[in-house]
Amino acid sequence: MTRARSAARRLPRALALIAAAAALACAHGLPAAPGAPALEVDAGSAELNANPGLRARLRATPHNYFRFVNAAFTREVCRRFAGLRTPQPDVTLHGDCHLEQYAVTDLGRGLTDFDDSATGPAYVDLVRFGVSIELALRQRSWGAEADRIAAAFRSGYRKALQNPAVEAPEPQFARRAAQGFDHEHARCVSRAEELMESLPAFEPEADEAKRELLHRMLAENAGLPSFFFRTKRIGRLRLGIGSAVSAKYLVRIEGPTESPDDDIIIEAKELVDRQGIDCVHVEPGPSRIFLGGARLAYQPFQYPGVIHVGNKTLWVHAWPDNYVEVAIATLRSAEELREIAYDVGVQLGRGHPKGPRVEDATRLRAALLRSLPEARIRSVVVELTEETLAAWQRFRASDAGR
Repeated sequence: MTRARSAARRLPRALALIAAAAALACAHGLPAAPGAPALEVDAGSAELNANPGLRARLRATPHNYFRFVNAAFTREVCRRFAGLRTPQPDVTLHGDCHLEQYAVTDLGRGLTDFDDSATGPAYVDLVRFGVSIELALRQRSWGAEADRIAAAFRSGYRKALQNPAVEAPEPQFARRAAQGFDHEHARCVSRAEELMESLPAFEPEADEAKRELLHRMLAENAGLPSFFFRTKRIGRLRLGIGSAVSAKYLVRIEGPTESPDDDIIIEAKELVDRQGIDCVHVEPGPSRIFLGGARLAYQPFQYPGVIHVGNKTLWVHAWPDNYVEVAIATLRSAEELREIAYDVGVQLGRGHPKGPRVEDATRLRAALLRSLPEARIRSVVVELTEETLAAWQRFRASDAGR
């Protein structure tokens, strides 16, 4: 059997294991009970009872809780702006903007994780990041810096709308993170492999021809030979808060040669249905994720692809060797937070108006500068910060003693 034919059999087998494990995962979050406040999480849900680590993280800080309730939060944002008299243009949305989505990698820096990418009014992203700033300031007792840091975020956004070529200075956090990078690829792969949890030791029956076709499609779409994607190990990934109840996997693949030193880690994430939010428009399928990344990220994904297994759709991309996300608890100063806020403002201001044509972006930038309801955005940030804190406190109270 040739290497390519052997690979064509091994990857589908691993994908079948992914499909079986994905069927056990809840992919739609934890809705509040009927009649509960909008940002409520049911502390007694089966999902939280089965995931004590997630429960502990939600209890730990208001920002962790805020990360988990993104869909409900976005619905509230839409509701607060439903009566606007000035029509708002649709832009490319990140969909889940918050400080701990800001990362530094081998490819660059900026907001990452475009699972919730969509189109809709800019205030969806601006309010969410604004509340993230407020919660971070309270967590670190930096409230005296609130106006200055929120103003930096707004300034970066507006400057990028006025001049899409503007670039933010590199934040101190980004420089410090990059200085700690490990440039030995094999060690980076081994560290990623340590995050893999073993899958159940069974394989569901599946049609071999269909599975081989899926494998060939993945290889051909990447423009690489099939042996490149030979699976060497696969495991469940438990990182994340907002996506904690979705199916996520890490896969170690062969890469360009048989040497383990050039193996590659790819992540496979279940595509979650984000439809049903009034002011946000979500196209079915994974294309919105790749489109959001292409328009908003400073650097695109490597080895992007889509896998259909069973009744699940997973989108895949390569993990960079080095990936350091902001952790609010480890920021060294309010000034570091201000620099990141400005950088994210610039990134969103550059990316929101991007479309298939240059003239579309020019028109959108002008429309945003003319119509953005900045005063209303600031007031909604204050309102939803307080409501998030209150919902978190109720969650902690109801979760006591569980």
